[in-house]
Amino acid sequence: MLLGIAGFVLIGLVVYCLISSKMNAIPIFVAFPIIIALLCGFAPAEVFAFIKKGVGTTMSTAILFLFSIVYFALMNDVGMFDPLMNFLAKKAGNNIVLVTIATGIIATIAHLDGTTAGTCLITVPAMLPLYKKLHIRPVVLCCIISAAISIMNLTPWGGPVARTAIILKTDASILWHELLPLQGVGILIVLGFCVYMGLLEKKRGAGLNPTGKAAELTEDMSMAGNDAPADPSLKRPKLVWINWLVTLVVILLMCFTKIPLYGAFMIGLAAALIINFRSSKEQANAVKRHASAALLTPMILLTTGIFLGILNGTGMMKSMANILINIMPNALGPKLATVMGCLSVPFGMMLGTDSFFFGFMPLCIGVAEKFGVAAHDIAMSMLIGKDFCIMVTPHNATTWLLIGMAGVSLKDQLKFSAPYLWILSIITVFAAGILGVFQM
Repeated sequence: MLLGIAGFVLIGLVVYCLISSKMNAIPIFVAFPIIIALLCGFAPAEVFAFIKKGVGTTMSTAILFLFSIVYFALMNDVGMFDPLMNFLAKKAGNNIVLVTIATGIIATIAHLDGTTAGTCLITVPAMLPLYKKLHIRPVVLCCIISAAISIMNLTPWGGPVARTAIILKTDASILWHELLPLQGVGILIVLGFCVYMGLLEKKRGAGLNPTGKAAELTEDMSMAGNDAPADPSLKRPKLVWINWLVTLVVILLMCFTKIPLYGAFMIGLAAALIINFRSSKEQANAVKRHASAALLTPMILLTTGIFLGILNGTGMMKSMANILINIMPNALGPKLATVMGCLSVPFGMMLGTDSFFFGFMPLCIGVAEKFGVAAHDIAMSMLIGKDFCIMVTPHNATTWLLIGMAGVSLKDQLKFSAPYLWILSIITVFAAGILGVFQM
């Protein structure tokens, strides 16, 4: 009980400081968890063990971000995205809606392999230059990508479905067959949301000839890694297709081989430096140009490992899940599947992925069965709802990957995207109930 309360206090402090910009994310994720753990009576040696295990879970993503952001920033410098940006700008013109729809389609297709990081690494670099050119807020890009990932993650090779299958002791492909109609409807919901986002940005004055102060890009909206305007001398128009070929190879390595994602970008960055810059001095300067911007987010990712390691190692996560179940009013019991599906976004944001599926979901299933609600129904509704908070969870590494690449602050991502994604999750949960995915 006390550990659960401590966990809620810790999460409350972290979220408040992040949203209010009272402190940088690094000291927030380091100081508060350690202090709370020590106050809860854990010995320093135990806390250090929690830290070591937690940082280990975020290490690979931190390395991935370090190399991927330098890679895409370098490719932006040499002009790889210029033809695509000019083509899309010419076709879309002032039609902001077409741009946001294109974003949703690209993110949906990119997430067919179920790799969240890969979707960010493909969609953001392809679309962000166009967003900047048309004065569309990058946070809109993050929100649309988050929505597309949420519905496309309901595949058997996606983590959430696999975890739910383990809980229900069934095959992930069986659950996917039940979810397929919902995915079709969900894609339409996401595309409708893209239209809404486009109309919203158009109303703000976005376009090739923007009007209104709201449409202006501010300094903090620039792409991560672009510390200064691109030097025209860095452009390599004759090497555009070679650079695209290298990028395609990197993507294929991520999708169809067992090489770590960061390994693919290490190879890609090495090739890009050799192809585009002749001397070692030029290659070093190309990396240094983006080193400072690329370093910050990996550092934050590593510190979130401390936060996660302490929450899990101390047992705070499990205790928090128990408290949430115990305060559930009995009157909601028969409708618990629908209720928990609708509340899975805020609960998922607090608990994180593994704690939600392997800690919170089994407890909910146990409570629901007392009210005659089938385990299948509660699990499916929670799975569908939870998927929409993946990219607005502060202790999820891919959240930082997305906002880092787009140059969006966590504060803006939470304030702008979280409410929209929660609404989309509720709509999708009810659509699932109507389609018979679970009994409402």
